[in-house]
Amino acid sequence: MTASSASALAESKPVTAGGLLRFALWLLWQCVRIPLFLLFAILEPVVSFLLGAFALLGVLTALFWEALHPAHFHFFLVLGVSLGFAFLLVIYEAVLRFLSR
Repeated sequence: MTASSASALAESKPVTAGGLLRFALWLLWQCVRIPLFLLFAILEPVVSFLLGAFALLGVLTALFWEALHPAHFHFFLVLGVSLGFAFLLVIYEAVLRFLSR
């Protein structure tokens, strides 16, 4: 053992239970995060297309039926559901960004 390696060993911090627990939680998070990220990344084109299409078609349908003024058409309900699909797409992309870190 050389003098430099002995001094580096003496200056290193001791392993504590808190540090060991933190490492175990980090490792567990990585075991969950990476497969989820891969699954979401693979499904991203399909989910983006479907949610975007439902949002666009819903808004266009709401505007079309509002222009025709049928008796029992719930314009704001259809518009709200369509905007909900767009909001789900924003949430999906945010989760994907969170898992990619």
